[in-house]
Amino acid sequence: MIWEVFRQGSEDADFVYCRDVHAPDREMAKQFAVIQHGRRKPTNALWVVPQEKITTVSPGEDPGESNSDESESTWAVFRQDKVGGYHTHCGNVAAADVVEAQQTALDEYAVNDPNNFWVVKEQYIGEITADDVSFGGTTDKSYRFAQTYNVDPAAEEVKASESEQVEAERKRKRGEA
Repeated sequence: MIWEVFRQGSEDADFVYCRDVHAPDREMAKQFAVIQHGRRKPTNALWVVPQEKITTVSPGEDPGESNSDESESTWAVFRQDKVGGYHTHCGNVAAADVVEAQQTALDEYAVNDPNNFWVVKEQYIGEITADDVSFGGTTDKSYRFAQTYNVDPAAEEVKASESEQVEAERKRKRGEA
């Protein structure tokens, strides 16, 4: 199953689409998302969403008729940054079904915007926060130099990498990461 991943760089930033992970269930998708998308860049939280639960709608497109008897749910709306670009969370809408969610997203967010939108029911979003895992830091690069012949430049970079690791750990302990 494919899970789309959205990353939030800081507490006040929007969630931005950062690619996908392949996983059999939500818990594995969360773990893979942390490993692939939460370790190098500053990360406050990640969202994972089953790809099949995301619906695309474009301005000028008629989503159709809404005929749901369901109660209203909250739907997350993601706006495409540019044609072919990534999607960024731009807000939420309340709707009884996907058609109503699409139409409401277009009405509220598609003012003079030619790019498409994704809508997904909030209940399908799996969130990982800094309370759940330690994000960030830098990758330990010392493994790269195990077979090098010229050890001086490698030793300098290993030393720099170790310093980065120490600083990243210090920031995590202070809650800055």
